[in-house]
Amino acid sequence: MNWDAIFWLAAMVVFLAAEAGTVTLISIWFALGALGAILVALLGGGLILQITVFLLLATILLLSLRGIVRRHIRPRISKTNIDSVIGATGIV
Repeated sequence: MNWDAIFWLAAMVVFLAAEAGTVTLISIWFALGALGAILVALLGGGLILQITVFLLLATILLLSLRGIVRRHIRPRISKTNIDSVIGATGIV
């Protein structure tokens, strides 16, 4: 039984649960890094290589994709005609 892969799988589940609870787009990248470490563990890579792949993959994904994904997830607010009424005086 490959205990390293089981450890990384458990870490991935924890990171995904943390992301589901916070929705800050931070933990998702560590979950994907853990997925890379699982693949390295299953291919027979050592612990140092697994940790290196985890850290490098998570850091690269976090720095390169977080802003792009955040822009697509954030809701766009469209101004409507009601916005021109705010602050105006009305007759009732």
